[in-house]
Amino acid sequence: MASPGAGLRTFTLALLVGAAGQLAAQGPKDLPLKYSGPATVPAITAGDLMTRLYKYADDSMGGRFVGSKYNLMATAYIESEVRRLGLKPAGENGSYFQNIGVIQRALDTATSTITIDGATYHAGRDFVAAEDGQVHQVSATGTVVWGTVLDTIGNPTPEEYKGKFVVVAPLMALPAGFDQGKFIASDGYKRYVAMLDGTVGQLQIDPDTLLTNQVRMAAAPPPASISQTLDRPGALRIVISHKLANAIFGEGAAIKPGISGKGITTDLRFTDTPREGRNVIAILPGTDPKLRGEYVAIGAHNDHIPMQRVVDHDSLKIFNEYARPQGADGGPTKKLSDDEWKAVNSQIDSLHKLHGGPRPDSISNGADDDGSGTVTVLELAEAFAKGNIKPKRSILFIWHAGEERGMWGSGWFTDHPTVPRDSIVAEINIDMVGRGAPSDITGVTKEGELVHGADRYVQLVGSRRLSTELGDLAETVNKNPKYNFKFDYSLDANGHPENIYCRSDHAKYAAWGIPVVFFTTGGHADYHQVTDEPQYIRYDHMALLDNYIFDLANHVADLDHRVKVDGQKMADPHGQCKQ
Repeated sequence: MASPGAGLRTFTLALLVGAAGQLAAQGPKDLPLKYSGPATVPAITAGDLMTRLYKYADDSMGGRFVGSKYNLMATAYIESEVRRLGLKPAGENGSYFQNIGVIQRALDTATSTITIDGATYHAGRDFVAAEDGQVHQVSATGTVVWGTVLDTIGNPTPEEYKGKFVVVAPLMALPAGFDQGKFIASDGYKRYVAMLDGTVGQLQIDPDTLLTNQVRMAAAPPPASISQTLDRPGALRIVISHKLANAIFGEGAAIKPGISGKGITTDLRFTDTPREGRNVIAILPGTDPKLRGEYVAIGAHNDHIPMQRVVDHDSLKIFNEYARPQGADGGPTKKLSDDEWKAVNSQIDSLHKLHGGPRPDSISNGADDDGSGTVTVLELAEAFAKGNIKPKRSILFIWHAGEERGMWGSGWFTDHPTVPRDSIVAEINIDMVGRGAPSDITGVTKEGELVHGADRYVQLVGSRRLSTELGDLAETVNKNPKYNFKFDYSLDANGHPENIYCRSDHAKYAAWGIPVVFFTTGGHADYHQVTDEPQYIRYDHMALLDNYIFDLANHVADLDHRVKVDGQKMADPHGQCKQ
């Protein structure tokens, strides 16, 4: 699942979100660190899911970050499976792949300049820059300093900063009790984003001098700098030296909110290198000649996040169980008591003895996010392809790329569908379905109360927002005694600060008026951490949920009518999603 604020046009947000720790011990404790299972079977089983996930979320997959060779490895595995199952290719040029147009953009430090009052300043010495769009040569009428991104009271209006560069003060630390989800949903943050939309770009003053690694990353960015090619101007972001800041505001000027400086002219050159990012798309044709031209889409995302700094896996796992039980969604780290520290150290010592010492780890394997969804869709594909139940409508299986970067793959597919967009009657999104134990904090209510998992626990998001009938059908299928899941709708509340409805691939389908239902077992302490590994997944629970989703998809596919759309879709499919 994408982090809150994924795809927002600001780099200052990264200053306040940062990397998060996470951990919750859940699921069987005796699962192996490595596992190679037998061949999969047509039935949906916990063993199949375990076999697939240990392969898909293995260290060899390197975290599957979009644009990297590891994501190509992961999508190659998916493609080999759907080819083996005999599903119909639904990508480009008769293949199972749909390229989503990813590039790696690097600043040309040899030719890029900034001009102020006729004086020229050079990239690599005086500034570095990055941007997400296609406009590089801009002039601003002035430069204005504004406060930190957290200042949601004194936000200027878009008109005040229109056509200017804005300096946003760096945020050195989060305040105690900061709630990222509530902040992003706040009116103050919305005003901040609106203000940025009117600016030419953002400046950040380097606290000392331009660091060597900043210049290196701008000129040859790592995979984390990959961005999708867009048909609109993007956010221009420049880090400037104190020398350049003095040229803008005057020698020795106090850089504080409200002061104005000179206008600047940029001549920035970027080199774009294509990087592969690809959806994998396959079809099981329906059996009814009149209905097979309609599709029930079932999707997950095939990517995860980049590699992280090296940590001891077991130490982080135990520490986060106590200090960051919500993982990346959990806000500041909890201050532990002396007794809690004793418990943490004791458990770390036990794991070190069990594993023969520390386990250095830097790979965010994404077993739950979204390895669990990916292998679930593969299991569903095999069950439909090799089993006896054949739906009337066609089933479109799709593994989206770049969800973690702001739903790139689902956005690309719904903008460039390989089947008629209006032939998709519903989309079932599966993202993070491998956890949800009673020990997991799966989220918070709109009022801020912690939500825990349970036996047969699953969250539903968006199931009635566009189609009451689809939401009712999800409930009806669940009445089968073999399922009887505890459906949690608390995170689907209108105005919920976590904004879950807008943070995974289903949102791109819903934007076009396609009814959706998003299944997830929710958050946990391993979210976006190197500790999200196959050994912590609840495979029996996951298999039961997968069988339920199979039945639901089959019910939707066999209806004698399209599920009725009675909700209001977005006026602009490319507008800002709002829960």
